[in-house]
Amino acid sequence: MASFHFMNEQVSIRDDHDQRVNLNPQEALDLLQWLSVQRNVLSNFIHGGIDESQTDEKRLEIHLYEDHFDHLDTLKAAIPGLQEMQEHKPAIKVLSTRWDLVTEHALQLLKDLQVEYKIHPLLEDNDTFAQA
Repeated sequence: MASFHFMNEQVSIRDDHDQRVNLNPQEALDLLQWLSVQRNVLSNFIHGGIDESQTDEKRLEIHLYEDHFDHLDTLKAAIPGLQEMQEHKPAIKVLSTRWDLVTEHALQLLKDLQVEYKIHPLLEDNDTFAQA
């Protein structure tokens, strides 16, 4: 298992084979942002079911709050491949699909339903969402 340490304004990462890399604060932040964007891909690598060629693909991520849960079946019918990811909080469902499966009709539906969504990696800031 890798170990991570802050030392003198550097982040040190050491793997099981005692190989180490030291990152300055900006490099560590860049890595953290990249890992955040790729969290679903990394999770799928661990649990199987993803091709390495999909790592840079654009994806649609929808944050569905409890008061919009009744739209879940409508969204799944309109957006092929839409899958529920882990629930971040009890009142939020996160759904994701490949961007190339999202139609103009589906985007209009998201706007009409006033559902929050973002497009990865187009919007890399986790606090930035598109909403109608």
